[in-house]
Amino acid sequence: MRSVSAVAAFSGPIVAVGYLVGSLTATWIASDDRRPSDALVEAFVALASSTAAWWTIQELSPGSSFSRIGYLSNQVLAAWQSVAIWTGLAVVTGLCAPVFRRFRGGAGLAATAALLLIHYPWSLFAATALAMAAFALGRSPRIAHAVAIASLLPVAWLGWVLEWEPAWGLPPGPEATVWAMVLSGVLGVRWWSDGGSEDLLSL
Repeated sequence: MRSVSAVAAFSGPIVAVGYLVGSLTATWIASDDRRPSDALVEAFVALASSTAAWWTIQELSPGSSFSRIGYLSNQVLAAWQSVAIWTGLAVVTGLCAPVFRRFRGGAGLAATAALLLIHYPWSLFAATALAMAAFALGRSPRIAHAVAIASLLPVAWLGWVLEWEPAWGLPPGPEATVWAMVLSGVLGVRWWSDGGSEDLLSL
């Protein structure tokens, strides 16, 4: 069953399942008093879904000739890497806007931080540092939250332009930049719809 057609046929449904998994998780943990363990659950679900997508597409890929462009071309992701990051983003979207709760979910920060730590550590470190600096200057979790979200796209773009080599994770590039743009859009809409009231520390 290893073929390019199989990869294409399964990629879309896998990403869609990621959104449903995020929505179900958000619905399951929904409560008025969030617990610290909820953030761990969200992070675990995002990483588990992303990893499952990676393994599934890797198993469906037709072999070394298919993956060569992903490994040898600078800033280009292999098919399984691509599906993994988009599945993770779909989980974050489900957590932020679960279809089973009229698209009213959480901030999605724990799941986002987990994905960034594994796939794009530069973005996580930069977002955390800038958010801490913004909080130190303004003492406002709302502003710190916004700064963290706003930093994702510029950092991804700079990584592409400057060809940063991460110690681990995936290489920056065009797809990483588009991914960061969509991610910041999802998080930004959630932040905006809540009036920016989510506490940065509550995740």
